[in-house]
Amino acid sequence: MRSQGEIMFKKAKMLVLGDVMIDHYVYGSVDRISPEAPVPVLNRESEDIFLGGAGGVASSLRTLGADVDLISVVGADGESSTVRRLLSENRISDDALLTEKGRHTIIKQRFVATSPYFQMLLRLDSESKENIKSQTEQSILHEVKKRIDGADFIVISDYNKGLLTYRVIEAIIPLAKEKGKKIIVDTKRSLYDYKGVYLIAPNTRELCLNFGLKNTNDDDRILPSAVKLSKTLGSIVVVKRGSKGATIADGKNTRTYPSLAQKILNVSGAGDIFVAVLSMALASGQTVDEAVKLANAGCAKAIAKKHPAITLEELG
Repeated sequence: MRSQGEIMFKKAKMLVLGDVMIDHYVYGSVDRISPEAPVPVLNRESEDIFLGGAGGVASSLRTLGADVDLISVVGADGESSTVRRLLSENRISDDALLTEKGRHTIIKQRFVATSPYFQMLLRLDSESKENIKSQTEQSILHEVKKRIDGADFIVISDYNKGLLTYRVIEAIIPLAKEKGKKIIVDTKRSLYDYKGVYLIAPNTRELCLNFGLKNTNDDDRILPSAVKLSKTLGSIVVVKRGSKGATIADGKNTRTYPSLAQKILNVSGAGDIFVAVLSMALASGQTVDEAVKLANAGCAKAIAKKHPAITLEELG
């Protein structure tokens, strides 16, 4: 018997463009403080490696039943082979995974105590953040043009690590409009750079930064800012608000759908899962409101795990 999730989602073809990275978790227990410095000593017990960033979006979409094309950049280093292996394990082609010499494949290492309670102790990032080279820009645009006709939706996962340059963005948005393709954007750069996309999904911090506001989750700041952004961009705005759920702004009105979370263990990557579920629902013909409610439900399930993830069965 098919789950409700399988019935909800059609076999969509999703084109994902953005910063792929490795999420490396080291788990252990803590039972003492170091005599060398006032820091906990993590007794290493296990580790896990997952796709993160745009890779996390792509792998979540694949788990939800989509066919996925991922366009991204890695360095000419050992970590790039790990990315390719993880893509293969998730049944995602690495044909459009470009290699740039001198660049570091992004890896986020999280050191997590699971006993006596679940607590992240440290995150160590290794990355390149400078803009990709002009030759790589050309290759990115070539891959987009080659794949855009077959895509139901384009999902941009922009962690502001140098892949989505102004040149790339300014080329892709009009190309998508010309082809009649909708773009969904999750970005950590200026939201104004994505004027004209179908939907943009900032979190509260990103929205506040865009307007020079102190970070807040209060309705009296978030709601008018979301409406203003929607009018300026000509886009639907979905604000990811953590414990307050998600707010939709369509240029005139707002409506907020509450979080459904009952247990929170780890929120790392929850935004990527939100965008993946949202995109799949929209590609399957659901309304934005229906898609946001489903994305909220998916995130509630995902963040109750030590590494956030979602399946069709859980959505059903």
